[in-house]
Amino acid sequence: MFKFSTKIHVYRHRQKKNGTVSINIQVNISTPGNLDRDYIPLNLEWPLEAIDFDQSLLRQRCKNDPDFNDYNLIIMTERSRLNEIAKLYRLSGRHLSTDTLKRELFYFDTTKSVIGYFMKRRRELLKMKVISEQTWKNYGSTIAALEEFNPKLRWDQVNIKFMYEFRAWLKKKRKSNGDLISHNTIWTRIKDLKAFFSIAKDEIQVYVQQDVIDFPNPYVESESTYLNKGEIIRLIQQMDSGVLNPTQFNVLKAFLFCCFSGIRISDLYNSKYSWMYSDNFMKFTMQKNSERKPKTITIPLIPLAKVFIHGTTENLFELPTMQEYNRSLKDLAGYAKIEKVITSHVARHTFGYLIMKYVGDIYLLKKLLGHSKIATTEKYAHVDDEDNYEKTVRIQGDFEGLWKMRK
Repeated sequence: MFKFSTKIHVYRHRQKKNGTVSINIQVNISTPGNLDRDYIPLNLEWPLEAIDFDQSLLRQRCKNDPDFNDYNLIIMTERSRLNEIAKLYRLSGRHLSTDTLKRELFYFDTTKSVIGYFMKRRRELLKMKVISEQTWKNYGSTIAALEEFNPKLRWDQVNIKFMYEFRAWLKKKRKSNGDLISHNTIWTRIKDLKAFFSIAKDEIQVYVQQDVIDFPNPYVESESTYLNKGEIIRLIQQMDSGVLNPTQFNVLKAFLFCCFSGIRISDLYNSKYSWMYSDNFMKFTMQKNSERKPKTITIPLIPLAKVFIHGTTENLFELPTMQEYNRSLKDLAGYAKIEKVITSHVARHTFGYLIMKYVGDIYLLKKLLGHSKIATTEKYAHVDDEDNYEKTVRIQGDFEGLWKMRK
């Protein structure tokens, strides 16, 4: 564990002709065998002879000095900030360096640091239950991207030029697998930024240009991915393939359960046996928007869906982290020779496909998915070309055989 201390420091050899020197805070971070030291300028000047180095305070230059109390308050406040950051690192068991300290100090001042403000505001929104935990995570990803782009972004640098540069950078950014990030991810990052800038403009003394808040960010509706009948069958066949490890096996059962029940991945991770109030029905409060607009739904569980339930405790499934879940789905797609990119949300779209294929009732689908608006459900109402043909060919039923084309 490190030791931390601060005190007033000046460069005596830089004393000006009027006898004043610039005041710094000397920071010492020591660990066994190492001393990390740096100096943080305060942008204050004071006569060298009127500085009490033992107390790290200033003495009055004259009787009733008008700046005496204010300058000392600045020094004590800055040292307090530094000590607060060091305390947080010590309590969390993390190593602190002077470089890290200066970065944290910059973020500490939310009237200067954009990222510092975003971090603080994100915590407050979650604490006040204005946003859900999932939105909190999404905001975290946006803040991480912004920090990677410009970790020392100041409010005076936020303008329309910055918005175009950040979007251009996002378009070139690649995921860990080498693929470019999607348009929808870019849209989300820009949307989050605009939301934060709108809040900041109203809440703190910063100037945010209106064209930044009005920055164009059109949403491009991408074609959703779902699995067709043949692909679902090939996935089910992997249950008996003998090639899956325990994690892949559990993920496959959970994914197939979602395909035949339609529940969201966030609900899947919270699913419990207590939700099953009868053999054929499950009742629960959806995780999405549960803090702001809780909604309880009842969904039927067909026998095939119940076959995949696999949990040894109170939970219906034993699942890995979300990252490992999606990584396992990628492996499972390979085993089943499915060329589509499968993510957790594909199961919900697949359920929409199955309801439309075998039932054809979009209003039933709306109820089962827990949607408030039919327009949202329409994105899940998938039908393939084969279904389109089979349903359209029914038109000729009573007319078939009345007249045959001449050869």
